[in-house]
Amino acid sequence: MSQYLKFTLSAFAMTAALFSTASQADIIISGTRIIYDANKKDVSVRLENKGKSPLLVQNWIDLGNDNAEPGSIKAPFAATPPVSRIESKRGQSIKIMYTGAESLPKDRESVFWFNVLEVPPKADTSLEENKNLLQLAFRTRIKLFYRPSGLPGSAAEASKQLKWQVASEQGHAVIRAENPTPYYVSFNGATFTSGGKRYDVDATMVAPFNKAAFTVKGLQNASAGKLEYQSINDYGGIIAGSASL
Repeated sequence: MSQYLKFTLSAFAMTAALFSTASQADIIISGTRIIYDANKKDVSVRLENKGKSPLLVQNWIDLGNDNAEPGSIKAPFAATPPVSRIESKRGQSIKIMYTGAESLPKDRESVFWFNVLEVPPKADTSLEENKNLLQLAFRTRIKLFYRPSGLPGSAAEASKQLKWQVASEQGHAVIRAENPTPYYVSFNGATFTSGGKRYDVDATMVAPFNKAAFTVKGLQNASAGKLEYQSINDYGGIIAGSASL
């Protein structure tokens, strides 16, 4: 393993709990999710350095465990180059290829996570202004969906096919979602209005041919009401939907 890669892995270990937002990180990923169609040889992701300094950047793909060390992950994808230096106001294209090392389901999507760790250049601590400088490594993580060829329906319509139900679980009201489609459905947010009050719903994602339960924050007992939600399409756009429960 190169000294450079060792350095970035060390930085990752020290900052594993640091997840950046676009306003914090200097490295910007082109898009909020990656769709890998099975009929493609590879997909490209563009990274842009919006900061004032060059940055060392490492990228990898994980299976869902955000604490796993990159070297221990056995995802069936290769991202090249895995490590790069991106100058200020410049960019770098990352090519992602499905290796076939693991056979993925052909009747539904599979989800992985694309990670980008940016490490600023080491400051000159001999300078007075840098003696107490704290440097942080930022990590950004977005979803990567592997989409088999020939799936019925469309991802754009999947959220409209969800079946909803309000129920009580362990002293809290929950919204249950059933996904009869082969596509993942991700949410940007959701609210539930009942008894004249609006409650936030902790809606995240529903897997293909699966069910999920989302907590209605502040509501203890299930009662009839209206659910309003915002799902996210392939391009990061918002699709509004609602259901009476």
